[in-house]
Amino acid sequence: MRTWNSAEAPFFILMGLADSREMRLALSLLFLLIYLTTVVGNLGMIMIICLNLQLHTAMYFFLTHLSFIDLSYSSVITPKTLVNLLTSNKSISFLGCFTQMYLFVLFGSAEISLLSAMAYDRYVAICNPLQYPVIMSARHCCALVTGTYVIGFVDCSLSVPPIARLLFCNSNKIHHFFCDVFPILVLSCQDTYTTEIVVYICITSTLLLSLIIMSWSYVSILFTILKIKSTSGKQKAFSTCASHLLRVTVFYTTIIFTYLKPKKSYSLGKDQVASVFYTIVIPMLNPLIYSLRNKEVKNAHWHTMRAWNSTKDPDFVLMGLADSAEIQLALSLLFLLIYLTTVLGNLGIIMVIRLDLQLHTPMYFSLTHLSFLDLSYSNVITPKTLENLLTSTKSISFLGCFTQMYFFVLLGAAECFLLASMAYDRYVAICSPLRYPVIMSKQLCHVLISGSYLIGFMDSSVNAVCMSRLKFCNSNVISHFFCDTTPILALSCTDIYEVQIVIFMFAGFTLTNSLTTISVPYVSILLTILKMKSTSGKQKAFSTCASHLLGVTVFYGTMIFTYLKPKKSYSLGKDQVASVFYTIVIPMLNPLIYSLRNKEVKNAFFRVMQKRVSTGQLMSQ
Repeated sequence: MRTWNSAEAPFFILMGLADSREMRLALSLLFLLIYLTTVVGNLGMIMIICLNLQLHTAMYFFLTHLSFIDLSYSSVITPKTLVNLLTSNKSISFLGCFTQMYLFVLFGSAEISLLSAMAYDRYVAICNPLQYPVIMSARHCCALVTGTYVIGFVDCSLSVPPIARLLFCNSNKIHHFFCDVFPILVLSCQDTYTTEIVVYICITSTLLLSLIIMSWSYVSILFTILKIKSTSGKQKAFSTCASHLLRVTVFYTTIIFTYLKPKKSYSLGKDQVASVFYTIVIPMLNPLIYSLRNKEVKNAHWHTMRAWNSTKDPDFVLMGLADSAEIQLALSLLFLLIYLTTVLGNLGIIMVIRLDLQLHTPMYFSLTHLSFLDLSYSNVITPKTLENLLTSTKSISFLGCFTQMYFFVLLGAAECFLLASMAYDRYVAICSPLRYPVIMSKQLCHVLISGSYLIGFMDSSVNAVCMSRLKFCNSNVISHFFCDTTPILALSCTDIYEVQIVIFMFAGFTLTNSLTTISVPYVSILLTILKMKSTSGKQKAFSTCASHLLGVTVFYGTMIFTYLKPKKSYSLGKDQVASVFYTIVIPMLNPLIYSLRNKEVKNAFFRVMQKRVSTGQLMSQ
């Protein structure tokens, strides 16, 4: 059977919400306003909770993750919906569609589980208030939140792949505004009974389990409230769970209406309205419900605003690399030279690849983003380091320090997985050269790049949330030249064990997973090269991955030395040298590695220059 998901048209067409141009314009403006409110509201909620120590409790820890999930949930659906409303092109690639569905199920299922965890938190707070600090410890909260993401991952891994394996040979028009499960099942020309059963079991088990937990929690809360004699006590007890109860009611009503109603009662119009509500509107309601109905959040907001407006801004002091004025001057000149080389080299790589059509391939598309990351990475660290070397003022504000750390982790984690995706690209090019244009399609390249940035965002967000919960009351002197995680942890006067465990887990996960993803392709590449008979063939194959392999070795060598060594072997001098290497030197080396060792880039550079000279001569004539 000839199927379009593997042949001529690997894309779906999202029919959307309306055909009228006026209606589409009105909806696009409405959805854009809602989406901006969602982003600002949820990011604001996360920032307020992170910055205000009074909100560093179990309830608001869950609320931080709820805001993160709502923000991610909305970002999976709304931007593509806006593009379809504002343009005539309503297509979405096969891979893009199932990626959207995968993330939609992941975040949706995680949110369902998180709401039940929040209900349990409210049960403990009202029914066992004296035991609350013990039961809802930081370790227990982290376990509950981790469990919600694991449940989401299991649900999407069990339900989405079976749908992706179906054959679609009738129509590629999805009568919906996003890639939802049931509108896509309708398009299959296979028997979908087994797939529907699997999907239905995943949805109902997650919903029913969380509903049972919430029902039990709120029934217990209700009996406890009824036993309270004073009216003020009842009102106070009810107010602690009113926001969550309202959120649960709105969310579950639309989910149950959409997915657990009888199949015969399916109505396209009603289902689309319900879907708009829980995918676009509800993520906006979360910060409104938890801020307008919550005095603690409102008070924390005003407290944070007053703190920002006050003149007493808590500063850190960066000790830097040297005390001697001569050494500081020498280092500043050296770092300035390296920084200028980094900026010119990476911008040059980006410009050459953009201007030369022969370099518009997956490998150089990834290299463009690697240059962008290196340029950004260097800009986060080097300018402040130069300022501290050249002036006597070595202070950095609390907000500035954590902003620097946030982007440092984001860009570093993104680069780890970008290098892994580049290794996969080289594996396909050498081990499956005939299938390379098909496998490394434009859609897959965009997914790999987006995934790298998404992982970086998640890593940096977790790091920022963990670090912002610490208290600093001893010293404000950072024994480093930039705001790195380990030196700042050393300044905290609170117990940092659990924070260290969480940060180490995420850093270890990022490094080990990306290293595994790099190692497996390179083992396959090595075996493929060894099977080649001709020496010229071996040299050509090795030359295609030599630059990337050198870049990976230099980057990961210093990262592993700095972050994954035993704590007893910590040495300030050695760690600072390693940090200088991967924060300042390596961003300069990448354009040199990928240009000096790469004939295609050098030839492209000369072609671009020759074209510019020829254009200038023609204009002068």
